[in-house]
Amino acid sequence: MIFAKDNITSEACLAVHLSRIPLFHIATTVGPCIILVVLMNITFIMPLDRGDRIAFGVTILLSMVVSLVFVTNVLPVKGALPLFATLIILWMGLMGLFLFFTLAIIFIHDRQGSLSPRAKIIFLRYISKMLLLGDLTKEKRTGDGEAGLPQLSDIEITNHAFQTDDMAAVDEEKRSTEQPSTPPTATGLETTGSSGLPELISCVKEMTKAANNQTKELGELTKAMKNEEDVSDYTLLAKVLDRLNLVMYIISIVITIPMTMYLGK
Repeated sequence: MIFAKDNITSEACLAVHLSRIPLFHIATTVGPCIILVVLMNITFIMPLDRGDRIAFGVTILLSMVVSLVFVTNVLPVKGALPLFATLIILWMGLMGLFLFFTLAIIFIHDRQGSLSPRAKIIFLRYISKMLLLGDLTKEKRTGDGEAGLPQLSDIEITNHAFQTDDMAAVDEEKRSTEQPSTPPTATGLETTGSSGLPELISCVKEMTKAANNQTKELGELTKAMKNEEDVSDYTLLAKVLDRLNLVMYIISIVITIPMTMYLGK
């Protein structure tokens, strides 16, 4: 600033410091975008056999587009995009890329067949252990883990035990019927034992019928369990790739933050 008085010129410097309150932008731009990025993880956690994954991911992606439009309208316009707007664009690109990966994993999940031995060892053993899924190369059936369902070996053992009891009961009945009748001159004790023999035979028959019914039920259950198909290798592969997709998404989102700050300088 220049002041003129009595033909004497004097100058003065005036410094102005401007500061922007960050709470408004944190609440309206940064916060919602971070929440949407975190909610995108639900896309990789939902079950693979449901089609809501892609719909949910596309909804999150459209919400990010709305946030980008709001950011570009609120922040001051420069010769280049603001730093946060560039970060949102990178996040949107990653969301779209991992949605395509999710779609490919869903197609893999529905395939039938078996993988090559090398692919099983790499994906279903080593990579699954790295992703805390355990060793998936072991034989698994669709009925595993269901409460109250007996294993196949237990059913076979029980079935064999019932068959053995049935044979013993039939032999006992044959021996009892083949015994000669008690002579009239038998003692009172022998007479009492012979009179109770029909009751014993009827009890054995009832027990045999009950054992046969249980054996039939267990046999039907055994057949149902034998007819169950093994879990497809592609289903297990899709499970491993889905967990890998989630881990890679989180790593990519975290890496983009320092990379954008470095490139924006």
